[in-house]
Order: sequence, then C-alpha cells, then structure tokens
Amino acid sequence: MSPPARGPSFVARIGLAITQPRWALSLGADRDLAGRSGSDLIALIGLLLLATQLRGLFASAWLGTAVDASLGLRAAMQVLTRTLTVDLGFLVVAAFLLFAAAGAKRNLGRAFDLACVAAIPLVLVDLTATTVVRAFDLSVPPAAQLALTGASFAWAGALLALALRPARSSASSIPDPPAADIARARFAGWAVIGVAVLGTAVQIRSITGNLELIRPMTKGDEAPGFALPSIGKDGVLGAPVGLAEARGKIVVLDFWATWCGPCIAAMPGLAALAREHAAEVEVIAINLDDAAEARAIFDRSGYQMRLVADDGTISQRYGVTTIPHTVVIDRAGIVRSVHRGGGKAAEHEVERMLDAEIAK
Repeated sequence: MSPPARGPSFVARIGLAITQPRWALSLGADRDLAGRSGSDLIALIGLLLLATQLRGLFASAWLGTAVDASLGLRAAMQVLTRTLTVDLGFLVVAAFLLFAAAGAKRNLGRAFDLACVAAIPLVLVDLTATTVVRAFDLSVPPAAQLALTGASFAWAGALLALALRPARSSASSIPDPPAADIARARFAGWAVIGVAVLGTAVQIRSITGNLELIRPMTKGDEAPGFALPSIGKDGVLGAPVGLAEARGKIVVLDFWATWCGPCIAAMPGLAALAREHAAEVEVIAINLDDAAEARAIFDRSGYQMRLVADDGTISQRYGVTTIPHTVVIDRAGIVRSVHRGGGKAAEHEVERMLDAEIAK
C-alpha cells in the first residue's frame, strides 16, 4: 500500500535535506508516512545512476545481448557495486545505530527511514562532483577527492546526529513545514534535478560519441585499443602504454588483482612466456585494484612484463567479469581467444600460434 499523498513533493523533500534537515528528519520519522524516505532515497539513487553510470550500464546491457547474458549481468552488478557499496553500507550502519539509540521507543522502520534521510548527502555529493568533473573534463587530484569524501561523510554524520532525537519519538501526522521553507527546499531540490539532467546528458553524449569504444569485444574482433598508465616505483602512475605499440607481436593481456590467488599463481608462467619469446610476444599485465601492491609483487618476483593500471573502463570493454581473465591477440591485432579462470590455456594458445608460424 503506497503512503498517503500529503506533505511536500519529492523535489521539496530532497531539498529539505539540504536546506532544513530537521524538517526532513521530522517528516522521515512520521509513521503516517512510513517508507516514503526509503522510496525517496531509491529515486535519488536512480538519478545518480542515470547521471554517472548510464554508460557503464549501457555497455553491460550490450555485453549481455551480444556475448552472454550472465556476463552482462555480472558487469552490471560490478557497476552497481562500485557505485553503491559505500552508500548502502552507511545506510545499514546508520539504521542500526539509530535503532540501538532509540531506547524504549525504538522502531526499526523509523530508524531505517531516518537513516535514508541521513544518507542523502552521500548521494548528492557523488552526483554533483561526478557530473561537474565529467561535464567540464576536469582532473581531480587525490587530495581533492579525499576532501570531497570527507565532506560528504561529515555532512551525513551531522544529519545522523540530528536524527537521534526523532528516532526516540513516536510522533505521527507531522505538520507541513512553513511555506517559506518549502519554497527554499523546492529551489534546492530542482537544482539537484538539474544536475542529474546535466549528468545524464553528458552520459548520453559519451555513449553516442563512443559507440565503437563501448561495443563488446568478441573473438575474431579487432582488439579494442587503449593507452593505460604504466605502474612505476611505489605505484606511481607514469607514461601510458598503448596496445598499438605492440602491433606486430602476439599480445597477451592479463587482467588481474593483487588479492586474486589464481592470478598470482598464473604470473610465473606468463612471465616465462614473455621472457622466452621476448621478440615475438608482449605480455601486458593490467592491474585492477592496487597499483602500489602490484608494483611490489612484480619487484619481489623480478617480473619483466609490462605492468599497467586500469580504472575499470578497459576491463569492461574487454568483458572482464571474473579474474584471471586473459586475452590472446594475434600480430594483426585480432582477438584469437579469451580465457577465464587462470591455468595455462593462454600460454598453450600462444605456443600453438608460434608453432603454426614456424610450420609455414
């Protein structure tokens, strides 16, 4: 059963979390409107996904249609997990804290609704910052990223602290905020909608202007080009390494992460392949998680393979949903095979290709 259609509109309720958080929390605690704050947060998350992740979701759907439905689903889940894990984690912790702090009047539904209001700043900062960075093609230094993250959590934490009082209340039928407060809140809410529309427009432009880069890679296709930053000492990112530089050689792309046991186990074999066939084979290890630790692993083991970092764009382009994920590309730049799960299948494929060339 849907909540009663009374009180400020969705746009005004989102704006109240910015301009008048006490009113937003009071409305969130109103048991006559149970569940509405959760619905508002879900709608706001939907706007976040449209404005910041539409390209990734579009690519996932294309992958599922062109290659395999399960791969597309896993790719979409990776996009959602990467985007929402922190926000949903905060939501769960906040709801638990409010429920525990409510004392004799604790109510799980009220605690969850209040936690949904407290989580709004995390979504708003992510939405605004990501949209602005992409719309104006800005480069954000790590210190600024850290400051934005800190600000969003400080803002959410302040709302969580304000939520302690209504969490202990059993009030219902909360009166509407004053008209002046609603007007200001509505203006702020429409500003949020405007940012979401801008972000969605940027995503659509990115999709329509880069369809060839988004198209899923399949066996027999020309390998999608890339230029990924090399990983230097202490994980410092350096000059880009491009796939085009290896044209004329057999190329093995190894997508891996430092926490992946099978990935680490496959490294010695790939390193030996690169060492023994240095003139014919180029192995590019594409790290997906921790550049500093990846560099440390390579230095300890003495691996001479090229080591580069990916932010998720190229791995998605190559349909990486599980690791190890290894792609073998021939001298003409055509994908010959894709191997998932580790083992020596990629090495055997390269050896067969080299033997076939010798036999000619």
